[in-house]
Amino acid sequence: MTKRRITEQEKKYYEQRSQLIASCSPDYIADAPFLFANRIQVTQMLSRIELFKMILDVPGAIIECGVHRGNALMLYFQLSIVLESYAINRSIIGFDTFEGFRSITDKDPNDINEKMFSDTDYNLLQQIIEVNDIIRPVNRIPRCEIVKGDITVTAPEFVKSHSDLVVAMLILDTDLYQPTKIAIETFVPLMPKGGIVVLDEVCYRNFAGETLALKEKFNLNNVALKRMPFDTCTGYFKIGD
Repeated sequence: MTKRRITEQEKKYYEQRSQLIASCSPDYIADAPFLFANRIQVTQMLSRIELFKMILDVPGAIIECGVHRGNALMLYFQLSIVLESYAINRSIIGFDTFEGFRSITDKDPNDINEKMFSDTDYNLLQQIIEVNDIIRPVNRIPRCEIVKGDITVTAPEFVKSHSDLVVAMLILDTDLYQPTKIAIETFVPLMPKGGIVVLDEVCYRNFAGETLALKEKFNLNNVALKRMPFDTCTGYFKIGD
């Protein structure tokens, strides 16, 4: 969420919420996260839970292209720990520059820049994965990892070096045309029938790049594109449907 077009009421909400958060200790915030969660965050969490349940019986990795601060990635990590504790062949892999937008082209909005979504901390995310591994069942086998760099480069390199890779769910959330296109070209051929492709901003005019890449790579007449009835612009389809 870039907050490029928020209303005055939303600005007021975020200002007052920030004041309340500042009055609390870090432990208080960590132990009561829904105290400060908003409608958008709860919607995103519900969507991700429903999508995760759809691939519980599909072997392979969950790949998220566009991690930002890692909130969704860690939700998938925790869901895997809770719902499939001993699925040693499930990996959750996040790809991001962790430095903001890269690979911006003329097919992307003209009011974005490379600094957007740069408010993240790669080292913090790596450390929290390691902290969660302390109490995770079968923690000697890695479950979650992050790959830093431009997806247009790192995704093809990752596939070349991981001959065991099968993708159960591909989450396309880079917001941009070129990274989405490369991710589709790289990972979709590794998806079995029943795997799910998720687009976080499908049919969304303010970030049309994801949809443009989708239409270039798929005949939409052959894709059963669906949405969550309670979500704003997240879409998904199953491979083989």
